[in-house]
Amino acid sequence: MVKLFLGVDGGGTKTDVYVADSAGNELGRCFGGSTNPHAIGFETAASRIGALLLEALALTGAGSSTGPAGTEPVGVCLALSGIDLPAERENMSRAVSGLLRASGIPARMLVTNDAESALMAALGREEGMLAIAGTGSIVFGRTPDGTRYRVGGWGHLLGDGGSGYRLGLDALQAVMRSHDGVDPPTAMTRRLLDSRGWHEISELKTYIYGPEITKQHVAEFARCAIETARDGDPSAMRIITRHAAELAAQALTLAGKDPWFAEGHLGLSGSIFTHSELYEAEFRQRIADALPALKLLKMLKPPSYGAARLAAVRLAQAEPPSHL
Repeated sequence: MVKLFLGVDGGGTKTDVYVADSAGNELGRCFGGSTNPHAIGFETAASRIGALLLEALALTGAGSSTGPAGTEPVGVCLALSGIDLPAERENMSRAVSGLLRASGIPARMLVTNDAESALMAALGREEGMLAIAGTGSIVFGRTPDGTRYRVGGWGHLLGDGGSGYRLGLDALQAVMRSHDGVDPPTAMTRRLLDSRGWHEISELKTYIYGPEITKQHVAEFARCAIETARDGDPSAMRIITRHAAELAAQALTLAGKDPWFAEGHLGLSGSIFTHSELYEAEFRQRIADALPALKLLKMLKPPSYGAARLAAVRLAQAEPPSHL
């Protein structure tokens, strides 16, 4: 009998479901839209997660509690952004478990945050530090005794330094300052216009203040800064290095909260690390200057894999917790 462990990486723009066996081998994977309950509503998020889990299980042939292929779905880890309170996690666990039971699939459920699953994906274990630079940003750490720490991750209005949102916003503001003549010309202006098919920079104002614009739309403009920095544009390079330094400062702050972190491992996760060599180089240099013994590892496996591994580690016992 093959035991199945499902990991869900749910965010504000997309959701990734990974099905694995107890050794972490991929058995199926599917994708869907946002499952952040604060963005789409709790009931919609729970329903969408349940449907994606059933879709992922169908890929393995497990359509019931044992499945025709000799498999047994036993553990599900929901690693979700936007769910921080114990009551929220308990409600989501209960709702999704109920949807699976209604389809004949009793499954143990763990609900945690997306930083914990990304840490597992990056380091292959639950202990260590993780810096995430995606649409948002956060630095998360867990010591061997299970103590958790975090710096940042307070959202685009209260923080998120080093994130795609902040990079995108700074790029847009730099373009407008250049347009007004406050700052020198920047190649980001032409890159932005070409990327949108616009003829005048004034078209940006109409777009950015539209009622449908979210932080994800702003974060998309980070690409303008990343690409023009790669070509040597001074304004774009300053934006990239400034935010890399900001996230590095957060990582060093977290490392100072427990001496165990200083000689351990720090995982790097998120699209900004993936797409900007300058950002990663600046971040690495800042960390190396302050903590030369700290080893940095770039995440090679998806966070959904980390969620599946968390399910295997925490839900393989007789009486696993329903939430953290």
